[in-house]
Amino acid sequence: MFGGKSFYYILPAPLGDGAVVWKGHDNKPAIIRILLPSKHSSIHVRIAADYPGAVEGSHGDLDACVGSILSFFEGDTLSFSLDLLNIEQCSPFQKKVLLETIKIPRGRVVSYSYIAQNIDMKDAARAVGSALARNPLPVLIPCHRVVRADGRAGKFGGGTEMKRTLLLMEGVDVDNSGIIPTVFFR
Repeated sequence: MFGGKSFYYILPAPLGDGAVVWKGHDNKPAIIRILLPSKHSSIHVRIAADYPGAVEGSHGDLDACVGSILSFFEGDTLSFSLDLLNIEQCSPFQKKVLLETIKIPRGRVVSYSYIAQNIDMKDAARAVGSALARNPLPVLIPCHRVVRADGRAGKFGGGTEMKRTLLLMEGVDVDNSGIIPTVFFR
């Protein structure tokens, strides 16, 4: 039915265009990657480099999720089914981290060590950071809501400006030096 092909939607996002990349998985469409805008190359160049032969295409099963992402960029809450995401590409540890991260509510932040504690690996804060740095599904799995224990935003695959923008869109206070005075979600 899908023939192993990759497909993509272009997403107009804050700070530039992003993309949702999807493939057939178990005879259903599954999102395999969210590409955030980059200052270094256009979204089309990145898609061609990472997914040669990918074609722009939609699928009815994904349309509502893509619409929810677009609405999220306009200030709405995301709404989608986890069944649409393919996290089978991730290691078992990364899956645990991502599934814990998805529980963080909009407008809240937690620390890397909080995630580590919640997956019963209290000394793995750095490993959590590494797993989130490779999050293939940012925004849907809100790694931007995970910050350093000292209240600094920390790094983000879409860049620190994108992380700050996403947090501000969600109502999280971030000062000009990148400090988040918000109380952590417990």
